[in-house]
Amino acid sequence: MSITNVENANRSTRLLAQTTLRNVLGTKSLSEILTERDTISHVMQSALDEATDPWGVKVERVEVKDVRLPQQLQRAMAAEAEATREARAKVCVPKILYQDEP
Repeated sequence: MSITNVENANRSTRLLAQTTLRNVLGTKSLSEILTERDTISHVMQSALDEATDPWGVKVERVEVKDVRLPQQLQRAMAAEAEATREARAKVCVPKILYQDEP
């Protein structure tokens, strides 16, 4: 089926896998990506298998083994995390009034 339904099944499957990976990872934070790799793999497998079924290609397994981020993205995420920590650290402390104070 893949011969008649798609010009190059191997290349098409790889391109689809890359696009699916970007779409799935784009909805996750870095901590979610690192802790939910199995869930991400299952979501990707289902999406890829559904998309490649008309081609006659069966996706049996997807594994997310390693996540490497570009340096610029790492810096942006670190700055965002620092800003979040600073925002959480700003706690309003109520002023306590004593009896002898006006």
